[in-house]
Amino acid sequence: MPGKTDIEDPPRRDENGECAPVPVVGKVLVACTEDWFTLSHFKPLLRRLTRIANDVVVVTRSSGRMGEIAKLGCRTIELDYDRASMNPVREARTVRQLGAILANEAPDVFHLIAMKPIVLGGLATFLRPPRHTVVHMTGLGFLAISDTAKARGARFAAQAVMKRVMRRPGSWLLVENPEDLAFLEAGGVQAAARFTMLGGAGIDPDAFAPQPPVAKPTPVAAYVARMIRPKGVDVLMAAADILEQRAVPITIELHGDTDDGNPEAIASAALHAWANGNDRRYMGFTRDVAAIWREADIFVLPARSREGMPRALLEAAASARAVIVTDVPGCRHFVSDGVEGLVVPPGDAPALADALTRLAQDKGLRARLGAAARTKVLAGFTECHVEHAIEQAYRSMLAGSVADS
Repeated sequence: MPGKTDIEDPPRRDENGECAPVPVVGKVLVACTEDWFTLSHFKPLLRRLTRIANDVVVVTRSSGRMGEIAKLGCRTIELDYDRASMNPVREARTVRQLGAILANEAPDVFHLIAMKPIVLGGLATFLRPPRHTVVHMTGLGFLAISDTAKARGARFAAQAVMKRVMRRPGSWLLVENPEDLAFLEAGGVQAAARFTMLGGAGIDPDAFAPQPPVAKPTPVAAYVARMIRPKGVDVLMAAADILEQRAVPITIELHGDTDDGNPEAIASAALHAWANGNDRRYMGFTRDVAAIWREADIFVLPARSREGMPRALLEAAASARAVIVTDVPGCRHFVSDGVEGLVVPPGDAPALADALTRLAQDKGLRARLGAAARTKVLAGFTECHVEHAIEQAYRSMLAGSVADS
């Protein structure tokens, strides 16, 4: 029913083991910031859309991976979003470009993923209103936490755009945790029953199978995310220094890009200076995340600010690894302290060091938490659950437009 997707029930599959498709919609235009982000988080979405739509077009910035999106059955249009830009002249030009794409493609559904496309794409719909707009939140970021004058202005503008988009009866809101929904509603973005709660981007539980305990005497805790301050990587670096001072036998590994285009990025030089190659390692980016969990015992994400539903958290949980997260929206929606993992206050390096020490010294606890985390993933956070939720959202959105006509 609208506003609620029963993702706890395993979706039905067809005779080939695939999630069952729904009646075809015409054309869906998907706007996402980067091709790599589209590929890392939204393959289930695109896979579902290519099965329910005659034509799926992805508008995104290219880092050289547009061909991989095309192989999923989508057409692509390159658009040079700048995630860090708040230049009104540049952003106005992007809005005009999106408006021209809307006019040329004339989609039945305009599906906007993440904050930049939601705001700029939402403004473009004022120029060329599509029949349906999907507002797909993947986390609120600066919209919710920053209190600078520039951020307050951006927050006001973003909320104003989303409020206007969601007033249209043909719109639908996708969110990844209930606290993000509550935040948006408190800011005047009223979806009424026109929303769906997703289990994050969804993961393949077979690709991230439960892993046996690592046969190494010293446990490894792995951070898998971009090297940026909002993710708390600097807090983890400080906690690692504490663990070294305490002589706790544990290795800390950092896996991920430096994300130089992000103003909150940790400098590559700082990462290399911190790593000693022994119990503190900066590993850089890898596409084979499953390989990390064959060698690491603990997942750690000490986020300072709100998350949507971190994909890396779900990947580690599906691999039956114990997790440590902070008490922020998104993370605490999945992890209950002492059940699926340990929860610590954000920005608290000593508390994080204590949690790492506890798991490093208790192999049995790591196994119990990891098993519970895997069970929770299977209960509602797989790719098939997310595909099913998207299918139901589109079905309800399209049915609502028929009722209103």
